[in-house]
Amino acid sequence: MKVGECMQIPQIQINQTPARIGIRTTPPIQEIQQKPADLSIKQTKATMTIDRIPARLEIDQEQAWNELNVKRLSVLSKDMAEYSKQAGLEAIAQIAQEGDQLATIEKNTNAIADIAFEKAVPLPADFNIAFIPSHGSVKINYIPTELHIHWKLGGAEINAVQNKPIHYYTPGKVEIYLRQKQKLDIHFSGTKINHIR
Repeated sequence: MKVGECMQIPQIQINQTPARIGIRTTPPIQEIQQKPADLSIKQTKATMTIDRIPARLEIDQEQAWNELNVKRLSVLSKDMAEYSKQAGLEAIAQIAQEGDQLATIEKNTNAIADIAFEKAVPLPADFNIAFIPSHGSVKINYIPTELHIHWKLGGAEINAVQNKPIHYYTPGKVEIYLRQKQKLDIHFSGTKINHIR
């Protein structure tokens, strides 16, 4: 090589492109369906029973009617029998008394005149003011109403059937892929250099 000539030195150019990856994700899917519990309710009504005994008014007027001489046949028959018995006893007593008076004639008594005078001029009758019918002869009795209330309580019967939840699950995914490949470019080039001997 002569003086002043240029020497060519080769050069290497390297261009590198790195590899790149990509990540593609699919999220998981979860679904839960919960059906409400099945309820059945049976209601028993309360019952009420009422026993009622009505009020009663009792009026007993028998004594008042008897005092007014408006008597029942049975009472009238009984009273007449009693009266007849008493009148008969009084008549017997009077006859016996008059017989005793007549028995004393032998003693020079005025028995016949005395008996005639008693029959002609009787003794004054006893009397007094009286209210007919008398007070309290009408008897009143009042029995109030009676109520008996009976309760029978009701109730509720509840049956519950639990439903299980329905679960759907789709798992997620992670996908890794090569988005860009690795690349290496090499270029050679020469450069002239002046070489002096």
